[in-house]
Amino acid sequence: MVRKRSSSHLLFLPLPFTLLSLATVVILALLAIGCGEEGREGAPSESDPGALRDTSHDPSPDAASALPEETAAVLELETTYPEGFSFLNGVRERSDGSLLAADPLAQLLLRIDLNAATTDTLGRVGPGPQEYKQPDQVFPLPGDSSLLVDLGKAQLMVINPDGSFREGLSMMVPREGGFPEILHPRFVDAAGNLYHQASRARSGGPADSAAVTRFSRSSSTFDTVATIWLPENSQVRTQRFGFLPRMLEPRDDWAVGPDGRVAVIRAEDFSVEWTLAGGRKVLGPPHEFETWSVTREDKEAQMAEMRNSAISSVSMTSRSGGIQSLSMSRGIPNSGDGPGVDDFEWASTFPAFRNDRTLISPRGEAWVERWVPVGSDSRWEVFDDEGIWSGSVVLPPRHQILGFGRSRQGAEVAYLTWADEYDLKWLERYRIIR
Repeated sequence: MVRKRSSSHLLFLPLPFTLLSLATVVILALLAIGCGEEGREGAPSESDPGALRDTSHDPSPDAASALPEETAAVLELETTYPEGFSFLNGVRERSDGSLLAADPLAQLLLRIDLNAATTDTLGRVGPGPQEYKQPDQVFPLPGDSSLLVDLGKAQLMVINPDGSFREGLSMMVPREGGFPEILHPRFVDAAGNLYHQASRARSGGPADSAAVTRFSRSSSTFDTVATIWLPENSQVRTQRFGFLPRMLEPRDDWAVGPDGRVAVIRAEDFSVEWTLAGGRKVLGPPHEFETWSVTREDKEAQMAEMRNSAISSVSMTSRSGGIQSLSMSRGIPNSGDGPGVDDFEWASTFPAFRNDRTLISPRGEAWVERWVPVGSDSRWEVFDDEGIWSGSVVLPPRHQILGFGRSRQGAEVAYLTWADEYDLKWLERYRIIR
């Protein structure tokens, strides 16, 4: 199988964790992402099936006919944008094939045409109605509108199809008891409902669980669509840095498809539990998986990812009760003042899968990214709408899937980034070959 690039490029995948604090309450979410170690015994190698490929020299256009039995798909390169980006947290595919994306490190909102290799900047940094302070991610809304998460203003701004902005809603949504809920969406369905993971205090359940909630923009109401398991004691108190998260602890992950179906990936047995739009649940069987020991090199690689994706933002919002402050940060400081490897408590082995990385494909499958040692190929396990494992997709270590879409001809596509030795992110589109 032909590789698109050699392994001479080093990838730093984004490894953020988000800290939200309102007054004296701190809401901590860890997006722990790592890479693998090349040549380690038992680690996946670049000869594994399902990797990225350049099929321009294949003798037959039917690339899927040669797929090994345990390969869910391969990805065929269609185009690469000719310039790198500081950081991309995701992409939003529009009906004309162009993309909207936020580069939070460069503080830019971008409209990208991969076919024409052009990029326009929408809006600018500032306090005005057509401005933003810290653009972080863009999601689709009905009618080819989009939703911009602006951490700097603590606002969810609506982007019109022509690229202009209109007023959205605050990320601080009033709840019972007078204390607001921090609405930081991870997914948006085709009806425009927002999905986010509520804090433990808001979930109302056991200390080792949290609710996945759906927020209706039309009625400004929340309802719970799933419950996920989290470690009960996920933080450790340190003398120098206060509370720090325990690193690489297993926990459930989740994702939502355009039709509102929710997939929960259970950490206990690596099974997939679907909750359909009407509330019916479909429970998939357990999935066997291999794990690897966490080495010092793995820890240092993860710390590097956290530093390379670090941002910090403080928002001030005027309410009837006075001024409220919302502070958000991702990653750790890039200076020598932040915590180091030895300041964290680490798991001895990798969990089965990464958190906050599961995606739903155009076919309605759950693509779940595995944890692997530094230097190893990235591996995604694909599960169908019954929770049955369909096979694996193996990617080089320096590549990350940002999202999915469809070409004008209706073919499934995936949007990926890879990072060079300067940690610039290069955006590419691939056709998914089954």
